[in-house]
Amino acid sequence: MGCRRPWVASLIWALTSLVVGILAWVSPLYTEALWAPGDLSRYHTDIARCVACHEPFKGATSKKCLVCHTLEIFQSRSEPDVRQLHQNAIQTGQACLACHTEHRGVLTAITIGRAENPHGELVFRATGATSCSDCHVIRAGAGKQNGTLQRNAYVERLIQKEEGAHRLGHFAKCLKCHRGGQLDVEEEDDDDD
Repeated sequence: MGCRRPWVASLIWALTSLVVGILAWVSPLYTEALWAPGDLSRYHTDIARCVACHEPFKGATSKKCLVCHTLEIFQSRSEPDVRQLHQNAIQTGQACLACHTEHRGVLTAITIGRAENPHGELVFRATGATSCSDCHVIRAGAGKQNGTLQRNAYVERLIQKEEGAHRLGHFAKCLKCHRGGQLDVEEEDDDDD
């Protein structure tokens, strides 16, 4: 009974060495496939390599973010309040990760604490919109009911039928019929005529 099985320890050591060896050999070839924690958001899908945002053994850093998201870009493309917020953060050295996150999926918001989309992310696919302000006039400090619906191409695309769930006030129920960007119900074929 006191007899140990030395072959078990040798087998475990050999298997562990094999796995580590395979990972060391394959990792440089398939880094993103092996180590990525999740899909990038729609804002960063054009990034091809982990090292564009991550520093080895440090993770994502503000230094890497600022290569693409420069102060000049914020000044030329942002609304005044967003521009000022980012200018202050950059000048004071605030970490980008204090407000932003990634690897949570293509349609996920990357701003931490941002209000959830009451329509689900499907409305972005259905309209081609990229933010709430594409369809709503947003007023600061107005609480949950802080947007007035605009009458523009994005909104018109959704209410074109003016019937059923596509009526104004019913958009938040999109996921009752739509799943993952697909219509669950069968659509009529137009070539029967």
